[in-house]
Amino acid sequence: MLFRINMIPKNRWTGFVRLVGLSLSSLAVGSGALAQTGAEIQPRLTPVAVVDMEHVLDNHPTFTAQMESMKAEFQQTMKDFEERRKKLSESIQQLNSQLNSDSPEFKQREEAIVSQESKLRLDAKNKQEEFDERQARLMYDTYNQIVNGVAVAAKYYKFDLVVRYNRKQSTQMNPKKPQSVLYGADREVIYFNIDNDLTDVVIGLLKRDIPAAATAAAPAAAPGGVPGGVQGSGVPGAGKTPLLANPPTGPNRK
Repeated sequence: MLFRINMIPKNRWTGFVRLVGLSLSSLAVGSGALAQTGAEIQPRLTPVAVVDMEHVLDNHPTFTAQMESMKAEFQQTMKDFEERRKKLSESIQQLNSQLNSDSPEFKQREEAIVSQESKLRLDAKNKQEEFDERQARLMYDTYNQIVNGVAVAAKYYKFDLVVRYNRKQSTQMNPKKPQSVLYGADREVIYFNIDNDLTDVVIGLLKRDIPAAATAAAPAAAPGGVPGGVQGSGVPGAGKTPLLANPPTGPNRK
């Protein structure tokens, strides 16, 4: 095989799409402040929400279809290159069977075949780089769409911080499968109020807005003080009142 496309495994998506690297230790005040005032200071509580990024990606309205289309295109390109390689191999076999290796014609035709093979390898390398860049661009655009959807939902429901989690880490733990237990025990979010899960809200925003992204104009400010979308987000009309026409059961923050 002359080249291959480096498809990013879905189970590694969490490494590619980390929303926040903050610790919940920021919820407590430092001991130095207590020493300075001599009085007990109550920590300022930060409203925190969670999002299952992998689940959002699995339910993105266009990502899977775009990735599958790119994969099919790559496979066809790979097939074409393989056919060209086989033809060059057949040409070499015919040359060896028809001409003496010491003849001028043999050397001339051999040089031509070598030149074609070199060009084929260069074309394969360029195509590999092209597919890698297109894949990275798709992942980059999809990630930004999700992050902007998270930002719109967080602002609407008045959350100051959103952290990622993976529901599979807790729901798929099985003592008979040691790896699943290790995977689940390594989860970053140990507990959260289910009402603070924005996952379905973000999916709803993506499904509502992504199909119209190609023709929609820049989002205007929505009535009632609800954010009309993050600037440069590419999520048209995000933040309408209500946030979704049929919002899923979820946050109900004032």
